[in-house]
Amino acid sequence: MHHPQGAPTSPALANLCAFGLDLRLDGLARALEVRYTRYADDIVISGPRSLAAARLRIEAWVARIARDEGFALNHRKTRCRRAGKRQQVCGIVVNRQPNLPRERFDRLKALLHRCVVDGPAAHNRDGHARFQDHLRGQLAWAAQLNAGKAQRLQRLFERIDWRR
Repeated sequence: MHHPQGAPTSPALANLCAFGLDLRLDGLARALEVRYTRYADDIVISGPRSLAAARLRIEAWVARIARDEGFALNHRKTRCRRAGKRQQVCGIVVNRQPNLPRERFDRLKALLHRCVVDGPAAHNRDGHARFQDHLRGQLAWAAQLNAGKAQRLQRLFERIDWRR
């Protein structure tokens, strides 16, 4: 079966399809005294350091539950990230608090700086019809993840002369 991606109903439909999976994996997590989180098709099992020792067993349980519920794990994307290593889910760093990956923050900061110096028209390389709104959306996403760091980006954004 194929469903269109990006429709406003897609997240709700995905959640309905995965309801049984969520119930069972949440039950597994409670039994193991760890946390289960899912965003779209990304599953995260998180907990204490001792969790890593049971990784293969837990991965087998998750795979069996997923298969029973009509899903399959992509084992090439399965990761075990301990404290002190970058823990990233859906393009978001989740170690201590949600955050933009450093490279993404640095690229956005550099783009905003270049827009201040040269004007935004020179840096709209993807041809966004509403480049100001595009950048505003990037800032809103950054602020949602880490408001403190996003304030620096916002100050740069406010210095852009949109008439250039």
